[in-house]
Amino acid sequence: MAKIEGAFVQIDARLARVEAELSEIRAELRSFEGDIRAEIRGLHEEIRALYRLVIGVLIPMWVTIIGAILAVTLVR
Repeated sequence: MAKIEGAFVQIDARLARVEAELSEIRAELRSFEGDIRAEIRGLHEEIRALYRLVIGVLIPMWVTIIGAILAVTLVR
């Protein structure tokens, strides 16, 4: 009987260690999730800035092209 009790004590200690390690892993994953979300927010802002830059270049370009086409057609 004492042998079985000793085995249960060992199993209990091992399970306690496993639970502690799982808790640590959960905490690390939560921290990692926060870091990933912050990185995604930063990338989102960079993409938004590039989009604005492209639109800022495209609109004047199209206005210039349309103006040139109108100028050529009106001169004739």
